[in-house]
Amino acid sequence: MPNSRIDRTLNRILAVLDGADRQQGKPFSTPAKLVPHTNSRFYGWTHYGVMIPDLPDPHRFFSIMSVIGTPGALAFDTDHALVASPRGNATVVSGTAATHPRHFAGYSIARDCDMAADGSRIRFGQEVDISGSYPHYRVQAQWDDFALDIELTCTDKVSWFVHNPIYDHLSLLAHYRGTVRLGADRMDIAGPCTFEHAACVSPYPLRDRPLPERLKLPLDFFTYQIINFPDGVQLLMTQAMVLGRPIITAAYLRSNDSYSRTLRDASFEVLEYQPEPAHAPDGKLMRLPQVFRWLVRDAGRVVLDLTATVDTPMTYGLGSGYVGGYRYEGVRDGLAVSGPGYIEFIDRRR
Repeated sequence: MPNSRIDRTLNRILAVLDGADRQQGKPFSTPAKLVPHTNSRFYGWTHYGVMIPDLPDPHRFFSIMSVIGTPGALAFDTDHALVASPRGNATVVSGTAATHPRHFAGYSIARDCDMAADGSRIRFGQEVDISGSYPHYRVQAQWDDFALDIELTCTDKVSWFVHNPIYDHLSLLAHYRGTVRLGADRMDIAGPCTFEHAACVSPYPLRDRPLPERLKLPLDFFTYQIINFPDGVQLLMTQAMVLGRPIITAAYLRSNDSYSRTLRDASFEVLEYQPEPAHAPDGKLMRLPQVFRWLVRDAGRVVLDLTATVDTPMTYGLGSGYVGGYRYEGVRDGLAVSGPGYIEFIDRRR
């Protein structure tokens, strides 16, 4: 939804209180942060993510979105997928447009996963495996007749979404090369992607039992999107809400030659929803976008005006939401642009 003046003011105040914007334009210098926190007495959950927004057809995109532990937030908790206690559980959504509706699963960290304390191995069952150390990783995903195997090299171009004493959330511009296979069809793939990590407190280190919904953090809306422009610039866009009020709406631009730039004069609006709501495994219904728009300004000047249409299936498992692909067209810095994008979307507003 378009931001009101109050929402934009709140967005700026929270940005000042947080330290993310003070990292703008600086190289990534803290690889020791890129570890799981499975036994931490402080952090309650960790996130690892790898996203490619522009694979060739029929795949269109690839994502690994994992949560190790449980956040205690309405949008991201998936109590129906618990196979262990909230602290001992992990969930992963991974796949492409061609693998829909797979793959989403809950895992017992102790029984099903391999979580090296230094982050050199992050494995979920037999399906998803991230190994290596910054800046070099190998990412493997396989199930049924699908397999992806890529070598990934991170740059020092980092976008900090949140950076404070209780919550760090970052995205690194990265480049991948490898293969993807579906059945007998195998293709070589290469290009820019993202490597992402987060760690945050939650209530579960203190009380390792599921919370009723009324006691969860009322984070009720979230979207995160990625576009790779042909000139090498990567665009990230996000909006999150608590009780229906935006707490962050921002766009981030970075490339091999430029460090991350944050633009907070941004708005996101769903112009048209899909005809039928999505029906999640836990029985909840969610309206998903069909057509949406991003408008981003810098010092009053429109730098991005993009309208997008979702044109892939939306796969469940991003917390209580969905991932998918879209096609966008619009204007960037006065020039016409169009192409593919990747979307994560959760809407638990009443």
